[in-house]
Amino acid sequence: MNLIHAKTLTHARPSDRRAAEPLSRACFWVRTAAGPSIGFGHLRRTLALASMLENVAEPCFLVDSDDFWTRREAGDRGWKCIEFRPDQPWNCSGSVPALILIDTRQEEGLLAMIREARRRGVGVASIHDLGLNPVPSDVGIDGSVSPDFGDNGPAKAYTGLRYLVLDCSYGVEARFPKLIRQKLQTIVVNLGGGDSSRYFLKVLKGLLLWDRDVEVVGIRGFVSWGQDQLRAGDWRPLRFRWAERDEPLPELLRNADLAITAGGLSAFEALCSGTPLMALSYDVHQHRTVSALAKAGLCVDLQCGETLEPQRIPGLVAALEKDQSLRQKMSLVGRRMVDGKGAERVRRILQRLMSAAAQK
Repeated sequence: MNLIHAKTLTHARPSDRRAAEPLSRACFWVRTAAGPSIGFGHLRRTLALASMLENVAEPCFLVDSDDFWTRREAGDRGWKCIEFRPDQPWNCSGSVPALILIDTRQEEGLLAMIREARRRGVGVASIHDLGLNPVPSDVGIDGSVSPDFGDNGPAKAYTGLRYLVLDCSYGVEARFPKLIRQKLQTIVVNLGGGDSSRYFLKVLKGLLLWDRDVEVVGIRGFVSWGQDQLRAGDWRPLRFRWAERDEPLPELLRNADLAITAGGLSAFEALCSGTPLMALSYDVHQHRTVSALAKAGLCVDLQCGETLEPQRIPGLVAALEKDQSLRQKMSLVGRRMVDGKGAERVRRILQRLMSAAAQK
């Protein structure tokens, strides 16, 4: 499998400048969406990129009326949120943006917004997974294991794990050496930002059947689904706890001996941290990712979360612990494939797009 294959400031045109409201500095629009049914990976990527670009232009998030999560996360960072109206996608703001960044599977209104952006000379970049939901943007980013835009994608595409967008803190942690211990002492469980209760309980029961005194650290995610009640249970000999809200996840992952994740961004965060990985799938798309990673020797495939039986987990964990050399190889190859620099590469691409549009 070929895992890696790579295929400023914008101002409005003169007529548009007169029509636009004066701004103290330029802004760029971010169209994304988050929620329990569509996940939180799109939001997390755009938050990472917005943080890296806010010194160039001010982020402005175009948000669905019921998208509480994007409003909260962007608002906490001091960024503006405007309701996105698919029937009038360009009229959500009086400003002319320096760039439009799209990262969502919500297709309504996107084509009309892109057409108007092209008319006004505004660059459009889009981020995708597995080639899904292609749009005719100027630049497309797909940092997944098997990107394929076909004939309907962006004008220019950057694909492969080199362009996988993770929070830049993972790139910082990747500079530190990773210790592969003989015995597993700490396991991090991160099953995504939504309601992972049905799968989290299976994983904990499976680790309990392993019957070992190990620390198990859970990542709460964005949605409340009974995490406190789960913690109140008796999981001995496991020492189960939830990660503190101010506890840096990249550092926590790097210091862990094993990560058990879903097949989204959390799996790639573990690989970047050099932590041996076991991953389950929420849907057919995540199954494509996890299967590809397992085929490349980067993870143990737990298959679909719906059919996962806790009784399978003790044997898989015990076998992985016994094979220290395999875990060492998984760590080295994982870090080689996911180096944590993808967000910086994408930031440079976006700034070049801004600059190119500004010179028109």
